[in-house]
Amino acid sequence: MSLLLAALASIALQADPQIRAEPNGPGAWRLTITADDETDPLRLAERLRPRAAELCGAAGYHFGRYAFELLQQVADATAEPQADRLALTQDIRCGPAAPEPVIQPAPVLSEADALALNPRLTALSDAYFAALDDGRYAEAFAMVDAATTGGASLEDWSARNRAQRDRLGATTQRQIGRLTWYSNPPGAPPGHYGAVDYVASHALQDECGYLIWHRPAPDADLRLTRQEATYLPHDLDAATRARMRQAYCILL
Repeated sequence: MSLLLAALASIALQADPQIRAEPNGPGAWRLTITADDETDPLRLAERLRPRAAELCGAAGYHFGRYAFELLQQVADATAEPQADRLALTQDIRCGPAAPEPVIQPAPVLSEADALALNPRLTALSDAYFAALDDGRYAEAFAMVDAATTGGASLEDWSARNRAQRDRLGATTQRQIGRLTWYSNPPGAPPGHYGAVDYVASHALQDECGYLIWHRPAPDADLRLTRQEATYLPHDLDAATRARMRQAYCILL
């Protein structure tokens, strides 16, 4: 596709208020869609297929990495109800997908293995949070994989986390709680996964969530592959806070 045709295709997609298309290298695109009538990223990705087919034409296409953000509205009896909003960023590449490499499963961790890894898992999580709290975004960025950043550049990822810190306010307390290890879970790339449940207090909101660290083999480094969090503003009424804590916060 010529540069002119690529530009015209991008402009055409920009006309759709739900989808934004950006070139992402030769024969590659990054599509972003936002919807308030869907909360499943896999189902939302299906809406991108006609646009992907339009961009790649006879060459065909395949989906690559994706990232999503689900903004859940807090129920407030005094305000007009608002729908949850899901934003999905999906990489596509024109042409057939390359064969998936055969990766051998990692050896199953014993209970003793997991206990021996826990100090490392806690130290990594502490270092990641400390880097975010101090605004050392390059250090935090170096700990995460592309599945967590959604393929964003350091500049974009830092700006997103800086805005999030402004919404939360300064961190006053954070506690790491339950640590859980999984070996070669179904539906995920082989390896060891360490889940870290945590809670935190900030000047403007409280937070509960979890991190998931992954290593494909015992001699590989652990990298952050997922983070999920729920935020509870300090001005929530007691009933709503209790309901959200019960639904989303294991440790609170």
